[in-house]
Amino acid sequence: MTIPWLLLATFVVSVPEAPQFGLVEQSFEHTGDYENPYRQLSATVRLTEPDNKTHRDLPLFWDGARSWRFRFSPDKTGLWKWATQSDNDGLHGKTGEFRVVASNLAGGLQPMPHASRHFQRQNGTAFWFLGDTAWALFTDHDEEKHDRAALENYLRRRAVQGFNVVHSMLLSEAGWGNSGGAPFTSMADQRINPTYWQEVDRRIQFANAQDIVAGLALAWGNKRNVEPYAWSRFPSREAQLRYARYIAARYSALDVYFLVSGEWHAEIGKAQRSHDHVRADFIALGEHLAANDPHGRMIGIHPMTDEGSVREFASESWMSFADYQQNYQQLHQRVLLSRPLNKPVVNAEYAYFLRDQNGDGKTDKPNSATIDAIRHATWDIVMGGGYVVTGFGSTYFGGNRHPGPFHADDPRNAPWEHQAQYLRTLFTSVEWWNLAPHDELIASAAARTEDRSEHGVLAPPQVAYWLLADPGKTYLAYVRGRKGAYKLTLAKGEKVRYRLRQFDPRTGSFADMGMHSGGGSIFYSAPDQQDWVLVATAVAP
Repeated sequence: MTIPWLLLATFVVSVPEAPQFGLVEQSFEHTGDYENPYRQLSATVRLTEPDNKTHRDLPLFWDGARSWRFRFSPDKTGLWKWATQSDNDGLHGKTGEFRVVASNLAGGLQPMPHASRHFQRQNGTAFWFLGDTAWALFTDHDEEKHDRAALENYLRRRAVQGFNVVHSMLLSEAGWGNSGGAPFTSMADQRINPTYWQEVDRRIQFANAQDIVAGLALAWGNKRNVEPYAWSRFPSREAQLRYARYIAARYSALDVYFLVSGEWHAEIGKAQRSHDHVRADFIALGEHLAANDPHGRMIGIHPMTDEGSVREFASESWMSFADYQQNYQQLHQRVLLSRPLNKPVVNAEYAYFLRDQNGDGKTDKPNSATIDAIRHATWDIVMGGGYVVTGFGSTYFGGNRHPGPFHADDPRNAPWEHQAQYLRTLFTSVEWWNLAPHDELIASAAARTEDRSEHGVLAPPQVAYWLLADPGKTYLAYVRGRKGAYKLTLAKGEKVRYRLRQFDPRTGSFADMGMHSGGGSIFYSAPDQQDWVLVATAVAP
């Protein structure tokens, strides 16, 4: 008997579609009654790629009451299948599939395969990393007028200003919660509070909607021995690993990267633990975070001021950065120290513009007292081939440690809000990922000077000149502190013509400087003692 086509059609089950690099989310309910599902239950989902051979495993996360979810961001087109595994009947043996179609989404952040010190999106789009600090992004504080509406205004503002990264604490060093409550109702009993994390979800997704990548510090070192949510406050090693797994499950599908810890060295000395023991614990946490993230999001770790560097982790399999510095001195030179490790170098805490912690009217953060100081510091970093996460006193910590409430619209921030974005203006005008430091190819009659004091705080050198180059193609010469001639030595045997332009870091404007033909040297005359950039790009004959 032949079954009519129309009757056959009624038996066809439609397969949900999802965009490549989009978000797939599925919810479940556990059976039975549990006093603490976060601690007492676990579940995973196995995702089968379109080739039907390759698998990825992802934890589910508890989201309150009986609810559990998995989130996944598929990177390949085609039909994916999934199946859950758990000791709980409600979470075990559930299956499904979804079809992934090509999209215009770019995907998450990753190192460039062919230029591993630089960044790209998963679809191969080059990404010039420009970060800002918002440690308190996920928390609320009434006195500081810091809540979701204020944060959304801040994120929209930063996006318009050209920032594409914001890093934050998932667990506040200050102990703040948000409109959903505290992150844990009891850390000692491992009682996580899903409504806090649901508010975190909304803020990360809002940031992502502004094309801002969220850098997420899982927890902080207990540097003052009073931080309520520091790593050492977890009751056991098992509890720390469970939390890391929860964060991977909940957030790795979003547009994020992870920081295993902020100021990890602060855990040294707690309970008479040595540097090596604490370091080994954080290595294991990084490994566990990576093992539970099927998306391969970038992972770093953040140091304390005295050490200033996390190069010692660079060889670990999970560590995506050569360095993620908190460093205020010798900014250019310390980027160069980490570049040989062939991963991105980020100075993630070097200045907070006009930060005045004690409210005495004086800026107390290095490299932050004037617009010139923070601009010079930033250019010293990027001219070493590094990237920055900068900051503003009125926004970097939700209004904490600065007079007055959180104030994203503070007019005092305007000079640095404008001038910070001109870094991207310059670097995205060239193939920056092909540039490398060649300070030996630029010379001046004046010697480079050292860091100095300005307005009572550390400031960058007054005289500096640095060169980034892709020899024979592009040269960026940054100079400051001396009016007059600088000499750029070109690669031997060059017989090409160069278009010369002068770039003003204060206005973001270019001025035509004519052409240079042949090899030898280029002589550039700086018009004054301000900072300037000469851009020399090879042109076709």
